[in-house]
Amino acid sequence: MSREPLSVTQLLGPGTGAAQLKEMLRDVIDPELGVDIISLGLVYGLEVNARVVAVLMTVTTPACPLGEYLTDEVRRVLLASGAVDRVEVEITHEPAWSPEMMTDETKRAFGW
Repeated sequence: MSREPLSVTQLLGPGTGAAQLKEMLRDVIDPELGVDIISLGLVYGLEVNARVVAVLMTVTTPACPLGEYLTDEVRRVLLASGAVDRVEVEITHEPAWSPEMMTDETKRAFGW
Protein backbone atom coordinates (compact mmCIF):
# COMPACT_ATOMS: atom_id res chain seq x y z
CA MET A 1 0.00 0.00 0.00
CA SER A 2 1.35 3.40 -0.99
CA ARG A 3 2.04 5.95 1.71
CA GLU A 4 1.70 8.89 -0.68
CA PRO A 5 -1.26 11.20 0.08
CA LEU A 6 -4.33 10.66 -2.05
CA SER A 7 -5.08 13.39 -4.54
CA VAL A 8 -8.54 14.75 -5.14
CA THR A 9 -8.72 12.99 -8.49
CA GLN A 10 -7.88 9.64 -6.87
CA LEU A 11 -10.84 10.05 -4.53
CA LEU A 12 -13.27 10.77 -7.35
CA GLY A 13 -14.71 8.45 -9.93
CA PRO A 14 -13.32 8.32 -13.47
CA GLY A 15 -14.01 11.38 -15.57
CA THR A 16 -14.91 13.66 -12.67
CA GLY A 17 -11.46 15.12 -11.92
CA ALA A 18 -11.73 18.04 -14.33
CA ALA A 19 -15.19 18.95 -13.06
CA GLN A 20 -13.98 18.87 -9.45
CA LEU A 21 -10.97 21.05 -10.28
CA LYS A 22 -13.17 23.50 -12.17
CA GLU A 23 -15.43 23.73 -9.13
CA MET A 24 -12.37 24.64 -7.02
CA LEU A 25 -11.92 27.71 -9.21
CA ARG A 26 -14.90 29.23 -7.41
CA ASP A 27 -12.23 30.23 -4.87
CA VAL A 28 -10.75 32.62 -7.46
CA ILE A 29 -12.54 35.93 -6.99
CA ASP A 30 -12.43 38.80 -9.46
CA PRO A 31 -11.47 41.62 -7.07
CA GLU A 32 -13.20 44.30 -9.14
CA LEU A 33 -16.56 42.54 -9.16
CA GLY A 34 -16.29 40.44 -5.97
CA VAL A 35 -17.57 37.33 -7.80
CA ASP A 36 -15.81 34.07 -8.60
CA ILE A 37 -14.53 33.43 -12.10
CA ILE A 38 -16.81 30.42 -12.65
CA SER A 39 -19.97 32.39 -11.87
CA LEU A 40 -18.75 35.18 -14.13
CA GLY A 41 -18.30 32.72 -16.99
CA LEU A 42 -14.61 33.52 -17.40
CA VAL A 43 -13.47 29.87 -17.57
CA TYR A 44 -14.04 28.44 -21.04
CA GLY A 45 -12.43 25.05 -20.48
CA LEU A 46 -10.34 22.89 -18.18
CA GLU A 47 -8.60 19.63 -19.09
CA VAL A 48 -6.44 17.29 -17.03
CA ASN A 49 -3.80 15.06 -18.55
CA ALA A 50 -1.22 13.18 -16.47
CA ARG A 51 -1.39 15.59 -13.48
CA VAL A 52 -1.13 18.63 -15.76
CA VAL A 53 -4.16 20.86 -15.98
CA ALA A 54 -4.78 23.25 -18.86
CA VAL A 55 -7.21 26.11 -18.29
CA LEU A 56 -8.62 28.25 -21.08
CA MET A 57 -10.15 31.44 -19.75
CA THR A 58 -10.84 35.04 -20.53
CA VAL A 59 -11.12 38.35 -18.72
CA THR A 60 -14.01 40.80 -18.91
CA THR A 61 -12.23 43.09 -21.40
CA PRO A 62 -9.01 42.80 -23.44
CA ALA A 63 -7.63 45.78 -21.49
CA CYS A 64 -8.40 44.23 -18.09
CA PRO A 65 -5.40 44.79 -15.81
CA LEU A 66 -6.23 41.70 -13.72
CA GLY A 67 -5.26 39.01 -16.24
CA GLU A 68 -1.97 38.14 -14.56
CA TYR A 69 -3.52 38.28 -11.10
CA LEU A 70 -6.32 35.90 -12.12
CA THR A 71 -3.97 33.44 -13.83
CA ASP A 72 -1.73 33.42 -10.75
CA GLU A 73 -4.77 32.73 -8.56
CA VAL A 74 -5.91 29.90 -10.84
CA ARG A 75 -2.46 28.32 -10.55
CA ARG A 76 -2.39 28.80 -6.78
CA VAL A 77 -5.80 27.21 -6.20
CA LEU A 78 -5.26 24.24 -8.50
CA LEU A 79 -1.75 23.47 -7.28
CA ALA A 80 -2.93 23.70 -3.66
CA SER A 81 -5.46 20.95 -4.40
CA GLY A 82 -2.63 18.42 -4.58
CA ALA A 83 -4.36 16.85 -7.60
CA VAL A 84 -2.01 18.32 -10.21
CA ASP A 85 1.69 19.06 -10.55
CA ARG A 86 1.51 21.77 -13.20
CA VAL A 87 -1.07 24.33 -14.31
CA GLU A 88 -1.04 25.94 -17.73
CA VAL A 89 -3.37 28.92 -18.14
CA GLU A 90 -4.17 30.55 -21.46
CA ILE A 91 -6.16 33.75 -21.74
CA THR A 92 -8.18 34.19 -24.90
CA HIS A 93 -10.59 36.83 -26.12
CA GLU A 94 -12.37 34.50 -28.57
CA PRO A 95 -15.18 34.53 -27.94
CA ALA A 96 -15.20 37.89 -26.22
CA TRP A 97 -16.71 37.80 -22.74
CA SER A 98 -20.15 39.29 -22.30
CA PRO A 99 -22.49 39.56 -19.29
CA GLU A 100 -24.67 36.84 -20.83
CA MET A 101 -21.92 34.36 -19.88
CA MET A 102 -22.60 34.87 -16.17
CA THR A 103 -24.72 32.37 -14.28
CA ASP A 104 -28.36 33.34 -13.78
CA GLU A 105 -27.72 33.71 -10.05
CA THR A 106 -24.88 36.16 -10.69
CA LYS A 107 -27.00 38.16 -13.12
CA ARG A 108 -29.73 38.43 -10.48
CA ALA A 109 -27.16 39.53 -7.89
CA PHE A 110 -26.22 42.39 -10.22
CA GLY A 111 -29.88 43.23 -10.74
CA TRP A 112 -30.08 42.00 -14.35
